[in-house]
Amino acid sequence: MNLGPFAVAVAVGFLLLGLAYLVNSGRAPRGDPKVPPNLQPFLTDEDLETKRLNKTLVTALFSSAFLAVALPAYFATESGRQQAFEERFEAESLHIGEALYNLPSPDNPEGFGCIACHSGGGAGGNADFTDPRTGASVSWRAPSLNDIFYRYDREEVRYWPVWGRSGAPMPAWGVEAGGPLNDQQLDFLLNYLESIQLTQEDALAEVDIEVDLELSTLDGAADKVQEAISTQQAEIELIRTATERFDLGRGLRGDLALLLAADGTGLDTDQDGLSDDTETQINRVSELAFANMGSGATTASTAARDRLILELDVNLAFTTTDTLDEAIPDSEAAASFLAELDAQLAALGPAAENQETILEGAEQVLVNLQQASVAARFEVDLEELARGVFEGDVAIAARAYGLYAANCARCHTAGYSAGAVATLEPGSGALGPSLREGRAVVQFPDEEQHYEFVLDGSENGAGYGVNGIGRGWMPGFGTLLTEADLRLIVAFERSLD
Repeated sequence: MNLGPFAVAVAVGFLLLGLAYLVNSGRAPRGDPKVPPNLQPFLTDEDLETKRLNKTLVTALFSSAFLAVALPAYFATESGRQQAFEERFEAESLHIGEALYNLPSPDNPEGFGCIACHSGGGAGGNADFTDPRTGASVSWRAPSLNDIFYRYDREEVRYWPVWGRSGAPMPAWGVEAGGPLNDQQLDFLLNYLESIQLTQEDALAEVDIEVDLELSTLDGAADKVQEAISTQQAEIELIRTATERFDLGRGLRGDLALLLAADGTGLDTDQDGLSDDTETQINRVSELAFANMGSGATTASTAARDRLILELDVNLAFTTTDTLDEAIPDSEAAASFLAELDAQLAALGPAAENQETILEGAEQVLVNLQQASVAARFEVDLEELARGVFEGDVAIAARAYGLYAANCARCHTAGYSAGAVATLEPGSGALGPSLREGRAVVQFPDEEQHYEFVLDGSENGAGYGVNGIGRGWMPGFGTLLTEADLRLIVAFERSLD
């Protein structure tokens, strides 16, 4: 129990009571009100110097004794109060940091949506992005944040949310870079990230999983590029038919509006205000819309097309579909269907109006993807790597590449985060410098210095290798990878030509 505030309250109470007593005891008995106070008789010397004085001295003595005990007690509990405040402040900062990390919502207006790309718990995820090299829509790899403090110190971590990363989906969040987050909000966000860090044991256990994932990605890279080509071809076909689909949809929308505006005359078996013939015609409009319409000009319109499915039953006054949570009256379902058709026409309109320009851009994206497939610059010949660097051991060569891809490629391989459609040769350079043509050896003639750099990372303003000046961007991997794995990465980087 914290006795400090109680002790202060009691001390203040005693002081007030003492002051009240002194004021009251010094008053003379009231005499004749007609006699001026200065002429009324006052206390005798006996009263002043014995009884009254003794009472005052006794009160002062007890008050002093109480203060002599209360003040040290208050002082003794000060550190505990300070610690309790710091703990409450820390807990509140974590709560606010978590709110900032999560998506904004009516219940969480402080959210900025870090979780959308970096996933819950900072496990890492993906962000929709248009790759600047190919123009293709890609799923950009967002790094894990639940181990970031094993790679960077706090100020180095702070740099990335403040300034973002140019050429990537990561925006600048700090006020000094034009973003919305002030310094205290950034501190709270960093506090939250620190709170979700994996244990070192768990972080080390993730290494093998990440290596296997990178090798699996390498094996399926060619198929991913072909899948992107097929998707782009379907996209182009949708663009080519955008005007026709828009005109058809506009006609269907007009037919539907006329049907709903009818007075409902005719046989109405289910007594829902829509005649049987009207319900049949609405179903026909739905079939045509589903077969020909789509939200915008992209193949991502499958879900939107599903919202155009409406099957009214002339024997039932309520309807349900896969897109409706519960049964609703047929008339309301038809009105909702009309609103959905309007929304999809609004999305499809720009593609119809700018068909030629959009088609030209989409066809260029297809050419870029086809060139990426032919060049296959994402490929890595593990057997050749094994023969040249790892004494023919393909398994070791595969692990060396997997370790590099999982930990280094994001910054040192152009297009890596955008996937196979944009990935160039390993070590081709992006945010970090190129490592190809023996540049790693030029920078670090001494292999041991290269190893130590990968082990510890860079420090802002500190030199490394030959004429290198650190900015604090290069993380250190000594707390996440074993010495053997670090040396595999060094060997792989020094082999790039």
